[in-house]
Amino acid sequence: MKLTSYIFLVLLTLASLNTLNGQDVWDNSTRALYILDIAKYIGYDDDIQSHADFKISVLGKDNEFIMELYEMAKTREFIQQKPIKIFQYPELDNIEKSHILYVNKEEGFNMKSVLNRCRGNNTLVIGEGYDFNEGMLNFVVFEGQPRWEVNQEKLNEEGLQVSEAFLFASVKTREDWEELFKVTEVALVEEKEVTKEQKIVIDSQQVEIEEQEKKIFEQQELLRNLNTEIEAKQETIEQKTIVLGRQVKEIDKQKSTISTQETEVEKQKAVLQEQLGEIALKESRIAVQSTRISEQETVLISQLRAIEKQKMLIWFFVVALILVSGLGYFIYRGYKIKKEANIKLKEKNKLISEQKDEIQLQKEQAESQRDQITYQKKHITDSIQYALRIQSALLPGLELFSDKIDHFVLYKPRDIVSGDFYWVSEVNDNKQVIIAADCTGHGVPGAFMSMLGVSFLNEIILSKGIIQPDLILNNLRDDVMRSLKQTKDDGGVKDGMDMCVCLLDMENKSLQFAGANNPLWMVSGGELTEIKGDKMPVAVHEKMRPYTNHWVDLKKGDTFYIFSDGFVDQFGGPHQKKFLSKNFRKVLCVLQNKSMLAQGAELDQIFEEWRKNVEQIDDVTVIGVRV
Repeated sequence: MKLTSYIFLVLLTLASLNTLNGQDVWDNSTRALYILDIAKYIGYDDDIQSHADFKISVLGKDNEFIMELYEMAKTREFIQQKPIKIFQYPELDNIEKSHILYVNKEEGFNMKSVLNRCRGNNTLVIGEGYDFNEGMLNFVVFEGQPRWEVNQEKLNEEGLQVSEAFLFASVKTREDWEELFKVTEVALVEEKEVTKEQKIVIDSQQVEIEEQEKKIFEQQELLRNLNTEIEAKQETIEQKTIVLGRQVKEIDKQKSTISTQETEVEKQKAVLQEQLGEIALKESRIAVQSTRISEQETVLISQLRAIEKQKMLIWFFVVALILVSGLGYFIYRGYKIKKEANIKLKEKNKLISEQKDEIQLQKEQAESQRDQITYQKKHITDSIQYALRIQSALLPGLELFSDKIDHFVLYKPRDIVSGDFYWVSEVNDNKQVIIAADCTGHGVPGAFMSMLGVSFLNEIILSKGIIQPDLILNNLRDDVMRSLKQTKDDGGVKDGMDMCVCLLDMENKSLQFAGANNPLWMVSGGELTEIKGDKMPVAVHEKMRPYTNHWVDLKKGDTFYIFSDGFVDQFGGPHQKKFLSKNFRKVLCVLQNKSMLAQGAELDQIFEEWRKNVEQIDDVTVIGVRV
């Protein structure tokens, strides 16, 4: 029975090796395939076998290999009747218990330190590029095909069992190991000759590349011209806006002029009434004088009758004639004054009537423009309010974790709807995914981007089950570029979002973080530490690399913050300047002795006191969590 089992294992190993030898080169795909196949022939002790998952870990920051291993593990699903879980540890101190740990010498880790770290964990450490017998199991590439040497003594120290078939195919002596390297050096010389020939071909292709670069430059020049036209049109719109503002001011000025003219009309009416009273007084005086003249005429007639024969009659007649002439002149002068006053009054009434008609016309035009602007504003505001209802339905409430975790959310849109958004969900093993994002633009355009981001995150995390922060950002960037039709080779839409993604494990007191342009701030022991995100957005970019996953060990009482740039960029204060990151750091350090809800309320008050009457320039999102 033992011999039959041994023959079966030999045949199985040779079949696996034949499959692997079908690979053209030793690359990430072949490396991942070897690791998954080797895992089938390792025997572990009872303690690690009791784990629910078969854990394979990679030490280092090679994101391309971890992605290849992750995708290939999906095709296997199970090893030794356990579901496969892939983990990446960027630093030696982050390592946890695993069935297999792979480390490449190019990552700069000392194999002795790695073995000491994993001692007693019943973990198979697979190395690549290390010296003979330095580790448990070590890969070396010979003529493009992988070979391996096995240190059975170190395997036995960790209680690991390897099948005889697997040991049979390994390199057993240092002499064989050194001979492999000698043959490899000869192949390297031949490879250099091939490289020289390829360089000649590359030089010939360089000319074609330069021609392509020239065409690209012409396209960029055309794009700059189009941008210039767009800027000119934007400037025209701004000028029209200024003209509209001037017209509104002119209408207000005309209203003031109308009010002044109405006051002047009232004054002129009062003057006219006063002049009419003076004319009536003069007419009464003329009537009195006419009566007196009549009485004098009667007296003169009596005197003429009394002294008909006296010479004095002539003189009296002359005097009477003079008096009558004076009276006629006085009556004529009063008539002329009255006539001139009537003419002036008619002219003033005509002028007042014309001004009143003109004022009424301007008033009607101003009211028509005001009604049109009011209607348009109401229509736009109603549409944005409906968009707010849709966005609010997609976002979680401000109490993200209820009473489970001490936290706060400060969320202040600049307009009715916001280009900022936050996303929270509890995933497997009681872990929390916490996200804060800042989309390109604000208001309605920013809100469209935020709803697109929320939809993609629901699919990536909730549907696909991807929870590692850097993998979330990598998948989200692919979805954004695909949906907006973004490519590196054309001048398409560059819209995207800056984002912080955290995976909080309260049970193990650990935090994973990945950032796109935005950092994570951690306060521990009264000191604030910044973990920077990658300098590229979640969108098309000149240099697109996989995002970096950071690991942080947490202690009781530690707090961390993720946020958009709206708080630190707000203008205000006595000199109308930005709030700045350094002031934001000081504020967070001062608030550490308060609860997280009190911190959120205090930050809101500080923000409003800083900006006072200054308009809010951007959306504001700040999330704080205390462990």
